[in-house]
Amino acid sequence: MKISVNSKVENGRLSVNRAALSRAMHDFEGKEVTITIARKKKSRSNEQNRYYWGCVIPIVRDAFRDAGHLITQEDTHLMLRAKFLTEALPIGEDGEFIDHIKSTTELTTLDMTIYIDNIRYWCAEFLGITIPEPNEQIEIFND
Repeated sequence: MKISVNSKVENGRLSVNRAALSRAMHDFEGKEVTITIARKKKSRSNEQNRYYWGCVIPIVRDAFRDAGHLITQEDTHLMLRAKFLTEALPIGEDGEFIDHIKSTTELTTLDMTIYIDNIRYWCAEFLGITIPEPNEQIEIFND
């Protein structure tokens, strides 16, 4: 079990959510715990997630389909994550590494922006397609 408690530090003390921290400590009574204090980061936004799933993924999926690869939106997402969110994690002391593919749920708003920008640039260069900016209006003409 993992419990996260957000608070603010003022004058060397926790200023909010002290009761939540006390409850968390009660839940782990008699157990060994690891306490980590880290600066809170803003997770990817709902707007970024909607843009990614509603615009980026469908356009990339359609480009693959046009090339003859019948893949789903989920497959497209997994391939893009593997391409742009893979990081090598060291294991042991002998220089061995293992690949870890980050989840988009782990990304901050800045990380998500960089991830999407990398996809957009790659699509333009290698697939010859343009993915519109989130605030960009596109027109579709029906003949």
